[in-house]
Amino acid sequence: MSHPTIRDVAKKAGVGIGTVSRVINGSDQVKSSTRERVLTAIKSLGYKPNQIARQLPRKTRLRNIGVITQPFLSYPSFVERLRGAQMALSEHTNHYEIILYNVSSLESYAERLKTIAQSGAVDGVLVIDLELNAAARDLLTQAHLPFTGLNNHDIHGETWRSIGTDDTHGAYLATQYLLDLGHRRIAYVGDHFQDAYNFSTSASRFAGYEKALAAHGLKPNSEHTCKNIYGYDYAKADTALLLKTTPQPTAIFAMSDVQALGCIAAIREAGLRVPEDISVIGYDDLELSYHSGLSTIRQHLDDTGRVAMEYLLHMIEGGAPHPVPELPPLQVIPRQTTRRLPGSELSSASS
Repeated sequence: MSHPTIRDVAKKAGVGIGTVSRVINGSDQVKSSTRERVLTAIKSLGYKPNQIARQLPRKTRLRNIGVITQPFLSYPSFVERLRGAQMALSEHTNHYEIILYNVSSLESYAERLKTIAQSGAVDGVLVIDLELNAAARDLLTQAHLPFTGLNNHDIHGETWRSIGTDDTHGAYLATQYLLDLGHRRIAYVGDHFQDAYNFSTSASRFAGYEKALAAHGLKPNSEHTCKNIYGYDYAKADTALLLKTTPQPTAIFAMSDVQALGCIAAIREAGLRVPEDISVIGYDDLELSYHSGLSTIRQHLDDTGRVAMEYLLHMIEGGAPHPVPELPPLQVIPRQTTRRLPGSELSSASS
């Protein structure tokens, strides 16, 4: 008996081969009604996109991993997580390939999940920074697709195969480090809380900053709190405004290394020095942070991607369920952009 081909699916659905390919690959450039016809044809024919690969001997068997993410691949932190995931694949005995699915909205995310679950195009799903809510988990479970989340730390107090770090705790560590150096006028530069994807990092990191201040009887100063679109240039512009406040902050916690570097550029353009006049700490510990001497929070980005992919591969290959692995603890990495506030040693000694 011959196996159904992509041409058979196209014929049954009354569409072109290109349309079938776009549905299989999760493109959002296909009308919902057309997508439904193609998925129905795939199901009724029993078509498997990687069917030929499944018939090869195990040593050469090709498997696909679907990676779903927001369209932020220009973010260095995303790139480093993906690099860690790819490293895990390259070290594996079997041959795997990543199919990357960018989603433009929560609606397109739901459509992509549905397409992936019904098309049989992948053997497992890795979701980066998007919520695996109950509906999404049920959909993937019913399709018998192993899945895990990456950088979603215990969003609802549930254990649901998520590999990630605690953004609130990391921001607390960053702010506490500045407080320990004697700073009290600590500004915050970060992203807007609300976005099209329910991205929780911004709110979580601000909560950690707020918590550390509260432990010292302090509250965020509205004039020293900047929330904007993510990016170097936006952080630079916000910092230029911060420097016009009276009194100026003596330190800045930026919610990412990229934004921290924007802060530093603005401080230097204003004729001030880092850290002599203003200390700056970031978050991520990107490779560029090492070379620029930026103090930061290390969240082990490569390890996050590697551990998440290894956990997913374990499930794909039928391994027995085991607890979600933990990552190395978050760390403060002091470098050349922070220093103790002059005179704070005396105040500490007298208290």
